[in-house]
Formats: sequence, C-alpha cells, structure tokens
Amino acid sequence: MAGRPRFETYLTTHDVPSAVELHELAAAPENALMAIASDARVDGLLRSRAVAALRLVPSPEVHSFLGKLIETKAKATDATDRLMVRRAAVALGWMSGLGWRGGTAAAETLALLFDNEDAEVRLDAAIGLGLTRAATAVPSLRKQLALEQSPRVRDQIERQLRTLNESAAEPDKAPAPKQETPMRSGW
Repeated sequence: MAGRPRFETYLTTHDVPSAVELHELAAAPENALMAIASDARVDGLLRSRAVAALRLVPSPEVHSFLGKLIETKAKATDATDRLMVRRAAVALGWMSGLGWRGGTAAAETLALLFDNEDAEVRLDAAIGLGLTRAATAVPSLRKQLALEQSPRVRDQIERQLRTLNESAAEPDKAPAPKQETPMRSGW
C-alpha cells in the first residue's frame, strides 16, 4: 500500500486528525488506516490512532471492520487490544449515530464489550451505545447498569440512558406554541 508509510508518519504526531487531512494523504484513507490497525507489528498507539481515525471516513467497509474488531477482541486483556476496542467502540457508535448501517446491529456488537473486565472498556462501550442513538441500546444499558460495580461506568450508563430517553422523546413532541401578548391596535 503506497500511502501507508505516510499515514504511519502522520499518526505519529496526530492523535486526532481531521477528515480533510486524511483525504489529503490518500483518496481512500480508510484502506491505509485499516491496514495499520490490523498490523500487529505496528506500535499499539499508532494502531489505536488508526482505529479512532476511521470514524472520519465512514463506509460500509469501515463499519464492518470496526464491528469485527470489537467482536474478536471484546474480552481482550492485552492493553493495546483494550485501547483499540475502546477507540473502536466510540468510532462505531459515532458512525451508527450518523446513520451508517443502522444502530441496532452496532448496539448488539457494542454490548459485547460489557463482558470485558476493564472498566474503561465498559465505559467506552456505554458511550458508544449512547452515540448510536438506537432504541435497542437502552435494554443493554439497563441490563449492564444492574450488574455494573464501577461508579464511573454506572455514571456513564446513567448519562447515556438519560440522553437516549430524551432524544427518543423529542421527535414525538411538537414544540409548545409561543405565547405572545396580542398587539393593541390603534392609540
């Protein structure tokens, strides 16, 4: 892959790239990013940065890649793998919330991360689930809330449930008509 070395150099100094910058490096940046993320010989930090950057180049292939990454490493104990699934959780939730291939499948995939022993992985799973804006995320969040021991994760789950309940209610509610005092005619 011709552009891959450029991406590796770029990711060394850019933790949070922009979509414009990624497209300046290559016409299809997702290919280089997925290759870097998949290469166990690459430094773990660069791999996790590549995973996080994938949220900026949404496509069905990226969505599938992130889902498979989470499915295969959901119970990871290695620090690099955990960092990668944390970044994948937020990226997949973000993409799903934007309408890429529905939040239902993503919500089911993200819920797998609740089985990880690392509280930070579970916290990012909760964030990812909230980002999907999928109604199917609510039961997974409620189930985990009943089981969760970490106060930070419990707090994040409660935040996401509040956000999902508010966003689910908003489309059904029409804004209240503005009450104005009638103008008096004439003096």
